[in-house]
Amino acid sequence: MRNIFDQYSQPENRLTHALVCALGEDNKLLRYFIRWVTGKAGPKGTHIVEQRLPGDPELSEDESERRGLPDAWIYDDNSWSLLVESKVSAVLKNEQLCRHYNTALRRGFDDITLLAIDVILPKQKLPEYVIFRKWSEVYTCLCKQSQYSDWALKTARYMEVVESKWSVDGYLKEGALTVFSGIPFSNDNPYNYSEAKRLIKLVMGELRVRKDLKTQLGMNPHGIGRGAITGKDGAGVWDFLRLKTSNNKEAFTKYPHLTLALERDRILTIITVPHGIKTAFRRNVVDLGFEGFSELMADVNNNLYKVLIKTEGAAPWVIVVQRRYPTQRSAAIMDARIEYDLRTAFPTKGKQTVKVQQEWLKATYEALSRKRSNLQVAVGAIFPYRTCKMTSNKNIIDSIASTWIACKPLVDTLLKKR
Repeated sequence: MRNIFDQYSQPENRLTHALVCALGEDNKLLRYFIRWVTGKAGPKGTHIVEQRLPGDPELSEDESERRGLPDAWIYDDNSWSLLVESKVSAVLKNEQLCRHYNTALRRGFDDITLLAIDVILPKQKLPEYVIFRKWSEVYTCLCKQSQYSDWALKTARYMEVVESKWSVDGYLKEGALTVFSGIPFSNDNPYNYSEAKRLIKLVMGELRVRKDLKTQLGMNPHGIGRGAITGKDGAGVWDFLRLKTSNNKEAFTKYPHLTLALERDRILTIITVPHGIKTAFRRNVVDLGFEGFSELMADVNNNLYKVLIKTEGAAPWVIVVQRRYPTQRSAAIMDARIEYDLRTAFPTKGKQTVKVQQEWLKATYEALSRKRSNLQVAVGAIFPYRTCKMTSNKNIIDSIASTWIACKPLVDTLLKKR
């Protein structure tokens, strides 16, 4: 097998090299991997080679690429073999898989399985001797074995690092290498941009397919989000989901939308009433008058209470900002900003740690009703990493979705469904 320190130049080859090295160094992990792929225990006395044929000398990376050899070959001393062909940016082609299979036949193997790995499902039907797995499934397989195998743990962590780098570099254009398992930022693991960019892509992928967001809020799973996640020098990264009323051909700032931000100290989950929202939508709220607006926000607050009581450390939140942009690509200049806990507007029974100061809610209504500037209002919840331990758990996804759904009265009023 290729030496563990002898690295490849091509990014996807480096990823495969990490997996092959782990399997080559840990025989128990290799046996588990074979069973995971094929559903059967592999034969005893298996060997593994990388980008070369069994029994042949090791080739250079360029020569291996020129000859189109399998990325890895697991085999025994008789007639059994498991070939591996992996892709990330290149296209998985049946012609290449067929060539690998025929090569194995010519080498005297007749019990042949071919494992194809890619970030997304192939568009074409694969030959019957091919088993397909996504890289994210390989990652999950390694995570399950991480408590028993240091090599599995190291490889899974390496995949996370690689995905972070590729997300920033733009190498990973679609699909994912890993699966969402929580937001790990804390005092011991501070926020960093590349990791945040990797995580928000995973989170939004999970949220985009949730049935509750589709049925309760009319989320459009095919709506276009941000074209590129930027913000390396900013306070966080963010993305959004459109509602079905929002046309992909129109600017998303004309419609309310579901915004998620991974900031340096918190997760921000909000319904955004953007600065460019259509006047009719804004008037649907303003025409309620302050008392009607207060009743509407009380409904939202009550809904959020039921959600956030299960997520200790989270808080219902409102943000009002006025900003301007000197140029289309420049950073915003903040002219005004207020943030407050929505519980400041409503007295509650029992122990109340948040003091009532309804003037914040009044200021929000007044700003919205007398809008003369680039004004944006957002309602939802914050999940601080320091106080909300749920953020590091994969179940934070449920809290994010439930927060948006709790704001349904606001969405329905904006869109006049109430």
